[in-house]
Amino acid sequence: MQFHPESPDLGANDLSRLGFIADLKKHLYSRLAIGNRKVYEKRIARDTDRSLSDPAEQQARREEIRQQMEDEPYFQGWSAAVRASQDLMWLYVGQAVDGDLGRMANRLTELERGAKGSVETRSDLEIPRYISASDIHRMPGNYHTDQGPRDLRAGAMYDLGGAVYQLGIGNRQGALLNDTRGHTLVAHLRRYYPSLKPARILDMGCSAGHNTIPICQAFPEAEVQAIDIGAAMVRYAHLRAEGLGARVHFSQQNAERTRFEDQSFDLVVSQIVLHETSPEATERIIAESYRLLRPGGVVVHLEVPIRYEHSDVFDQFSRTWEEYYNNEPNIGGAALTDFRALGERLGFRNILIGYQSIPKGGAASGEETLSEKPAFGPGSWYIFSATR
Repeated sequence: MQFHPESPDLGANDLSRLGFIADLKKHLYSRLAIGNRKVYEKRIARDTDRSLSDPAEQQARREEIRQQMEDEPYFQGWSAAVRASQDLMWLYVGQAVDGDLGRMANRLTELERGAKGSVETRSDLEIPRYISASDIHRMPGNYHTDQGPRDLRAGAMYDLGGAVYQLGIGNRQGALLNDTRGHTLVAHLRRYYPSLKPARILDMGCSAGHNTIPICQAFPEAEVQAIDIGAAMVRYAHLRAEGLGARVHFSQQNAERTRFEDQSFDLVVSQIVLHETSPEATERIIAESYRLLRPGGVVVHLEVPIRYEHSDVFDQFSRTWEEYYNNEPNIGGAALTDFRALGERLGFRNILIGYQSIPKGGAASGEETLSEKPAFGPGSWYIFSATR
């Protein structure tokens, strides 16, 4: 069974294991996580917690809560179970992928004979330390590991694992295509930039290309370029796009310093990239998107819907679990970044900031609007957009 034409072929055992992991994660996040707040309220909370507004005081209190919660047996058990579910997910995903890598490599060779798009890799590309220092999401080998000129493993792992993870946290709208971010971004463009007809588009940090495809579908006449730091990642993204009928030109590049010319794109986007970099890299990536935009062009950076100004200190602590225990290095940095001030300093105009709701059923009507507060559950993504 394949969940799209070029995904790893899953046997009955694979489906059973991955279905179990998705259900286990849903149970851990939807039911058992509530117990952590109960422990906090009973044993750790202070009367002053609700009134804290100074960022420095919030940061100090977040760290204090984390240290205290790490001594609580309930949090220890829950956190260990979530970590175990993540490691089991990658174990089962890896087994499914490794059993089908040969067929997928042959399929890539077959598709390349009449490919609509292209792929380019570079053996000399320097991998930034915020990527190479740890396995992000605890995915073995991370985004950048490359085992040879036909290797597809990192991309296939991320494609399958990402879909299972999203199902586990309750985001089922994208189902196994895992493409709600792309559809949400398109919904934003249709609502706030209805006259945009880009001739050239860049997707920065495209990973396996999940969310590049909806952009291609929305602008079928445009030339679409998509970059990522991993060679095996962009090879697999190329295979995936060709199988789904999308024309994309993938290349292995660092979004902080691309090889494209100044003012060469009408639309530049990124999707959940910034929280996996560093505060310094975030600024460089947004500055690079400004350099690449033509006058009047549009930028959209879509991120995880985590903002500390909309959360109490316990929620802030809870949302940084991924940072401390799941190798998501910049969730806290992204949650604190003042994108409006940064955009203005870099020269962007007409800046929009807010939470964009995920289109129902994946169909962007153009009626979805930005909100100042996130939707309940995984119902929205955070967006910074602007023009040059």
